[in-house]
Amino acid sequence: MADKILEVKHLRKYFPQQTNFFGKPQSFLRAVDDVSLYIEEGKTLGIVGESGCGKTTLGRTILRLHEPTSGEVLFKKLDGEVVDITKLKKEELRKLRPQIQIIFQDPYSSLSPRMPVGEIIGEAVRVHNIVSKEEYKDYILDVMKKCGLQTHYFERYPHEFSGGQRQRICIARALALKPRLVICDEPVSALDVSIQAQVINLLKDLQTDFGFSYMFISHDLSVVEHISDNVGVMYLGSMVETGPKEKIFSNPMHPYTKALFSAVPVPDPNVKMNRIILKGDIPSPANPPRGCKFHTRCIECMDICKEITPFFNEYEPGHFCACHKYAQNREILDTYMHIKSLLDGYKATEEKESKIAALTDRQLKSYNSLVLKMFIIEDKLVLAMAGDPQKTQELSEKYGLTITAMKEKRYKKTPLVCTVNNKEEAEKAIKLIDGVFEAEGFSKSAKGEVETRFTSSDDAEFRSGSLLYLIPKAIEKEKTRREEAAKQAAAEKANKQ
Repeated sequence: MADKILEVKHLRKYFPQQTNFFGKPQSFLRAVDDVSLYIEEGKTLGIVGESGCGKTTLGRTILRLHEPTSGEVLFKKLDGEVVDITKLKKEELRKLRPQIQIIFQDPYSSLSPRMPVGEIIGEAVRVHNIVSKEEYKDYILDVMKKCGLQTHYFERYPHEFSGGQRQRICIARALALKPRLVICDEPVSALDVSIQAQVINLLKDLQTDFGFSYMFISHDLSVVEHISDNVGVMYLGSMVETGPKEKIFSNPMHPYTKALFSAVPVPDPNVKMNRIILKGDIPSPANPPRGCKFHTRCIECMDICKEITPFFNEYEPGHFCACHKYAQNREILDTYMHIKSLLDGYKATEEKESKIAALTDRQLKSYNSLVLKMFIIEDKLVLAMAGDPQKTQELSEKYGLTITAMKEKRYKKTPLVCTVNNKEEAEKAIKLIDGVFEAEGFSKSAKGEVETRFTSSDDAEFRSGSLLYLIPKAIEKEKTRREEAAKQAAAEKANKQ
């Protein structure tokens, strides 16, 4: 494998939607959500996906045209030094700009109508001192020739050119800075098919001559197959599958990739298309589904898909996929679902119910019994129990499980973390949970005595997990009793008046 010129790790870009009175964001649109990828030197990575899945935002965030919310963008400079673009200061970023360029999607709006072509291509060359003043014009004319532009276009303005010629001007502007990486944001989507072929061949020829690396964003799968060495498939802000072009097109693993590729027309009337039709609408990136984001439209959805975000695992050299169908450690997933199936089989004791009855109205309104958090980290199941520390420690010693304290200020009780590695430890963990719940005032009973609520975790480390709230039915009964008592008191008062 060639050296990596760019490596993106857990990149996120969230756009604030609503803020509170103090201006603090309360909700976000998750345009790019935990994306990891890499581009090799002299190679092309094609990015495909439906409209609105975050492809363009990903490219702009890598360039820091959008400031990233979190994550790393590691870039290998010309001198071999690897820098994190997300941490560079303004002046450092400005010096790095010539090495990373972008070709925008719309050649009409990305060119200034008030500047001639020579000035458009040469403005950044002059600013960054790519060549001396004496060599400036000859250098620009040479770049224009390499990009298929006549030298007499130097003094003309953008409105005098066709769409294909304008896109060549955009390519010349980007390549004039001698970049090492070029992000191509759907550079041929607005062009005729014949012009598309010319531009694609131009990009490939320039890559052969100068060793450029490309990130090629496109909807056209046939174009991506032609120009790319590796392919990444995005869905709702996340990467679902990446790998070498041959493996992705010949053996797509993710159900979304299969559905996407099934839409590619085959130029043979005798070939029967096995089209996979996706049902339902694309979920909102402001409120994505918990677990696997694709499970709401997936015909192969399992229960585990609705709970846990699948890990982006490597299943063959260079071929990554995020799908529970190909889970490398099925035992951990099955253990998670087994423990979850037991968690609603608890009932609040009379003592617990009496404590609930003693709560004030305000306390009752916000009352939750947060007892357990379950996460899957790599190939281990992690349980975080917010029970009584001393009692939990005694139980852990009783069942032979190792427990450590986890510091979290938002909880009144210090959560204690237990790691489960195999089935034997899972059985011990279930007994431990029973003991912790009993200490909290819950007894084992038939299902339905307690309400369970699972919510996703936004913690980067614990993304593939759930929080479990145990809410005794006694709370709802107490709320109902107080509401009825208040109504009765109000009615009696009205009758007296």
